[in-house]
Amino acid sequence: MSSQPVHDVIVIGSGPAGYTAAIYTARAELKPLVFEGTSFGGALMTTTEVENYPGLVTGVVIAVGHDPRSELVRGAVDLDAEGYVVVQGRTTATSVDGVFAAGDLVDHSYRQAITAAGSGCAAALDAERWLADTHDAGHEAATTEMIGAHP
Repeated sequence: MSSQPVHDVIVIGSGPAGYTAAIYTARAELKPLVFEGTSFGGALMTTTEVENYPGLVTGVVIAVGHDPRSELVRGAVDLDAEGYVVVQGRTTATSVDGVFAAGDLVDHSYRQAITAAGSGCAAALDAERWLADTHDAGHEAATTEMIGAHP
């Protein structure tokens, strides 16, 4: 029987929100797995102008992620009429327990790389807290099942 690694957190997306979520979950020793899209850097890398972004990017984005890239989660989590993922209050929690959304999936207003990065940090913190609460409550089996790992 082959041994598959267990990842506490799976990050789908490689833009500022995805990379920030991965960094923060790794710092919390949660062993994140990151799935990139067609290119690293997300929608930020498809523009020629990036303003006020403190990252290491050649070029300068007034706004990134003008269209929520929610095709992957359509039918899995609740979306609003415009295609943005619906989150609970000021959190990044979606309609599916243990699934969190950040960046251009949730940002109707600002759509900036820096706010996406902050959103990614919030999602990482929400996921870390959810994992701790779920594990403490004795729901480890539900977590394992949710992320597709087999004990």
